[in-house]
This record gives sequence, structure tokens and C-alpha cells, in this order.
Amino acid sequence: MDSSKKIIIPPYFGPISLWTEIYNSKIIWDIHQNYNKQSYRNRTFIHSANGLQKLTVPIKHSLFKFSFKDSLIDNTTSWQKNHWKSIKIAYSSSPYFEYYKDSLKDLFSKKHVKLLDLNMDIIKIVSKWLEIELKNEFTKEYKESYSVGIDLRNSINHKNKTQKLIANYTQVFSNKNGFINDLSIIDLIFNEGPNSLSFLK
Repeated sequence: MDSSKKIIIPPYFGPISLWTEIYNSKIIWDIHQNYNKQSYRNRTFIHSANGLQKLTVPIKHSLFKFSFKDSLIDNTTSWQKNHWKSIKIAYSSSPYFEYYKDSLKDLFSKKHVKLLDLNMDIIKIVSKWLEIELKNEFTKEYKESYSVGIDLRNSINHKNKTQKLIANYTQVFSNKNGFINDLSIIDLIFNEGPNSLSFLK
């Protein structure tokens, strides 16, 4: 494995801090790690009128451990409709929402079976918005640790991640709630548009 590559678990949108690692890097997506609850695997955080809002993709759970690549979405709920509605309410007045909304609307109209497929579709959309090219490489087996490369798999766990300070930008409800650090990448893109890259460098 190339020592300059970064090993990352594909997130559901992912926070800005994680995209600073993804941007302009050689990425290996680890899809064989065990699925764990309460992580960026299936949740993201946006800035709503009431402050921080969590959006979570429901997952079918099991008595037995299962890998990320085998994680199945519970589509018995209207989570797509709810996520899309929450994002529209939060960002409809942001400067760049109109430019990007159609691809998100299409995303949430599609019923993904696997979380991996959903997250990779999102990564593809976000990469297109940012005008960056990612060459997706995937792990072939489970590994507890890597002797080469930069292991960033723990960055998927938002509760124990290092709080990286993001340069302030104008958020829709910042006058009411103040600046909320390191939100979902969509918060940055809807507010900064093409200028988003300058915050990732």
C-alpha cells in the first residue's frame, strides 16, 4: 500500500474536517470494518433554525456483528423524505442551495438498500460539487491495523474525534445561533459554493 494513502470509512455526507482529509488525497475506503452505531457512517449534522440538528439513516440491526459493506438500510421509515425536508428547511435561504438541490432531491428519491451504496453516491455528488476527482479504491479484507498509509478510520466516530476548528464562514442561522463548527460538508457548500475548496486546503 502506498504510504501516502489515507484509509477512511465512507461517511454519510461527512463533516468538513473529514473532507479536508479526503480532498486532494489518495483514498482507500475501508468497507470491511464492523458496523458501529453512533458514527458518521450513518449520520450527519446540519445547522437548523434551532441549532445543531442530527440526521440519521436507520440501519437494520442484528444480534450478530456485521461489516460496513453489509450494512442494510431500514427503508420501512420515511427517513429520505424527512432528511430532504430538514435540509430544505435549513438551507433553502442559503446562497447556493438552488445550484445543488436537484442532485440531492434525486438522491433522496432513490431507495438504496445498502448504506455503502448510499454513501458512495453521496461522495460522488459532493466530489462533483467541489469539482474534485477521486479515484475510489476499496479494501479487500478486514484489517485491525495498517503498517503503512495514514489510518483515519477513527475519524468516523464523532464522539471521540479531535475537534478541528474550521475557519468561520457565514451560516444561515449564525445571527441567531452563532457559528457552529465542523458541520456536514453540505453546510459549507450551500453557504460558500465554489469557494468551499478554500476552506478545505
